[in-house]
Amino acid sequence: MKKTVILYLKGLIIGLGQIIPGVSGAMLAIFLGLYEKGVEAISNFFTNIKANLKFLIPIGLGIVTSVLFISKLIKISLDNFYIPTMLLFIGLILGSVPPLFEKTKRETKKYNIIIFLVVFIGISAISLLNLENKVVINNFNVIQYLMFALVGFIYAATMVIPGVSGTAIMMLIGYYNIVITMISSLTNINYIFSHLGIIFPFAFGFVIGVIIISKMMNYLLKKHETKTYYGIIGLVCSSILIMIVKTFTVNFDVFTLVTGLILFLVGFYISKKLDNI
Repeated sequence: MKKTVILYLKGLIIGLGQIIPGVSGAMLAIFLGLYEKGVEAISNFFTNIKANLKFLIPIGLGIVTSVLFISKLIKISLDNFYIPTMLLFIGLILGSVPPLFEKTKRETKKYNIIIFLVVFIGISAISLLNLENKVVINNFNVIQYLMFALVGFIYAATMVIPGVSGTAIMMLIGYYNIVITMISSLTNINYIFSHLGIIFPFAFGFVIGVIIISKMMNYLLKKHETKTYYGIIGLVCSSILIMIVKTFTVNFDVFTLVTGLILFLVGFYISKKLDNI
């Protein structure tokens, strides 16, 4: 029972990755020690259904709870206490970075460094762009249904691939407002029934995406673990850079900065404790 509760609580934290700028749920899953086992459970679900369900259900419930409910509190915090909230999460992330380097087995070959740099520079460049592209839907047709399935697939990829910000990618392809509105309205029954043309193809693409991308990541972690983790570290470092840049693009006073630095240390401390759970 205790293990189930812990998995649920970790699921709550993973769910926050979908609304915090520059953060991905998969990256938080790595910090919490759940990523590899989660990818394994999804990609080989039918080999041991009972054990996989026992592991995935509490995490999934935590993620859903977080996205539907706790995310609203985080949004309020970001709207009213932006810098302190962001520094808290930067502290949470930084405190959990060192264990990632243990996964590289301390190999520093040139091609591993190249993988790190390519990923770091590529994701940083995309995410730091001023993206204002928006898709406007006037009517539904087969092409629109297929596009929403593809968007669902891409959104799943941003959740499964560590360090890839779903927010940045959705903005890049122009579907950010549509997707965020849809997710935040899933507790509204009237919205669900009136927008099935968006929700159903998106959900279909999302499920297919989670399965396929999980299998891909499972393969990479098993066959090319060190190279994969260099790529993941590149993703994580780019996310930290993006968060720092986004944090200090707004005006702030000394009190706000001091409060933020205290919360940064709190976040750093909490992440260390979570690593030991």
